[in-house]
Amino acid sequence: MIPRHLSLVTVNPFQLAALQAIIEVEERRQRGQYPYAVALLKQLRGAKAGRITASDVSRAAANYCLKNRGGEPKDRYLAALNTLVESRGDVCPLPLSGCAVSQYFPQTGYRLSERQHRRRDISNSRREKQQEKERLQKRRRYQTAVAQAEIELAFVTPMWLEVWYKRQEKRGIYDDDLTDMLAAWGGRFTGVQVRGFCSGQPL
Repeated sequence: MIPRHLSLVTVNPFQLAALQAIIEVEERRQRGQYPYAVALLKQLRGAKAGRITASDVSRAAANYCLKNRGGEPKDRYLAALNTLVESRGDVCPLPLSGCAVSQYFPQTGYRLSERQHRRRDISNSRREKQQEKERLQKRRRYQTAVAQAEIELAFVTPMWLEVWYKRQEKRGIYDDDLTDMLAAWGGRFTGVQVRGFCSGQPL
């Protein structure tokens, strides 16, 4: 019989069978092979006594196929169901499908699902932080390269301007930034008016 405090909670037939199987095993201290699985299968067929059949296993495990001779044997499913019920859904071994947890222990299934979501959120957050860190590092490297280009430009004469430009192009500095540097640099020389670059050539 289900405890009074559990009667207030809406349960599905599979969950009810799992709870009754646990109670039966623990109250009677049932011994033998796969006691939890045997008790569960008996509950699912209406607490009727008798030998456990392949049809009983098929009712309990949706992915067990009677006609599949090459599939996992009945005993493997019984062992897995026994572990599932004994662990209250914390362990769902093969060959059971993952949906068995939510079928028999929906609260446990929900908790495991929430845990997986949290892990995924943490993983996504770490990845985003790493990407942001890499973006900041890339930006700092670029700013350092721009500062270096400005320093070098201070010592460049008009004759060596194109050589300087080619070097900055290899560093990946944008033409807009180079043009801003040249606006200040061009004022140092009489008659030199450099407005920027186009395809690597001074305008």
